[in-house]
Amino acid sequence: MSAPERIAIMGCGSGGSYLYRLLRRRNPDSDITLFDPPTANACGIKCCAWGVSRPLFSKLCAEAGVNSEQFVISRYDHVVINGQRLKADLAIINKPALVKNFLGDAQPLDPGTADVSVFDRIIDATGSERAFMPPTDAQPVVSAVQVRLKARAPDAPTAVFNPGGGYSWLFPIGADEVHLGSLSPGGFDKAREELKKMMSGSKSKVVCSCRGKIRCHGPILPLNAGSVWGIGESIGLVDPVTGAGIIPAMTSAKMLVDHWDSPGEYQADVLQRFSYMIKEANILNRLMAGNPLSSGDLFFPKQALETIGISPSLAEFVGLVVKGARDYLAHRRA
Repeated sequence: MSAPERIAIMGCGSGGSYLYRLLRRRNPDSDITLFDPPTANACGIKCCAWGVSRPLFSKLCAEAGVNSEQFVISRYDHVVINGQRLKADLAIINKPALVKNFLGDAQPLDPGTADVSVFDRIIDATGSERAFMPPTDAQPVVSAVQVRLKARAPDAPTAVFNPGGGYSWLFPIGADEVHLGSLSPGGFDKAREELKKMMSGSKSKVVCSCRGKIRCHGPILPLNAGSVWGIGESIGLVDPVTGAGIIPAMTSAKMLVDHWDSPGEYQADVLQRFSYMIKEANILNRLMAGNPLSSGDLFFPKQALETIGISPSLAEFVGLVVKGARDYLAHRRA
C-alpha cells in the first residue's frame, strides 16, 4: 500500500480552513499540515466585512456537514448603495468563529518553519501574496482599510462609491458594533482619506482596525504549478465589483476537492464559474486609465453581485454603474 499523499495547506482563511474541513470529511486519515502566518489583527482575520450570500453560504456549509445558521449574526432582505435600496438575501457571518469551527483542534504552524520539499501537494491559500504560486502582475490590486466600532447598527448594510475609485461600507456585526471600511485602487492613503470622511464627527469607540491588499482580477492561469495548487484570492477569485471573496474562496476549495486528481477539470470548472470576473477587472482597469465605458460594459453578468446576495433589477444596476463611472471620471479630470 502506498503512503498517503502529504498535503500542506498554506493559509487558513475562509478558503484554506474550508478545504481542510472538506478533506477531513472525505478522508479522516488524510495527512494534512496547516500553515498560517501570524497576524496583528485582533480577530486574526484579513480585512473583511463578513457579508455573504445567505443561500450560497448555507449550501457550502452543508457540503462540509456544518450548520451555517450558527455563524449567522444577522440577515438582511435589502442593502443600501449610494442611497438606493436594493433587494438582497445577505447574511453577516461571524467569520472568525467559522474558521475556528472548520479547523477544529488543528493548530496551524508558522509558514516560516515550512520545508515545502517534504509535501506531495501544496495548497496556496495565501491571498494576494500568492506566496507559493508563480508571480503575477494581474490587476487590479486594491488597498482596503477597516475599523470595528462600538456603534448602533444601521437598518441594513450600506455602501457608497468613492469619487476617486473603490467604495466605502458600513456593515452591522451585531446590534451595537459595525465594520466601517474603505477600499481604493489608489493605495492605503487614499483608502484612509475616505474612511476618515465617513468617521468625521463620530464619537464611536474604535475596537480594532485592520488593512490589507486585495487582488480582484478573476481566474489567474494556470491554477496549479507542479505540486502547488491555488484557491481563492491566490488565483484572483475576489469579485472586482463588490470585493466579495468568502464565497469564491470556499467554492474554489470545493471545486478542488471535486477534481483533486485532474488539474484540467479543476481549471475548467473555475473558469466556467468565475471567468466573468476577468471582464469586470478589464472594465475597471480601462476606467482607471481614464477611458469612458461603452454600452457593452454596462451589462455585467448577474454573478457580479450573486456572491454577496444582492439582486437589483437591470435598470437599478445599470444606473449604479453609470453614476459610479461618471463620478470617477469627473473626479479624475478635476
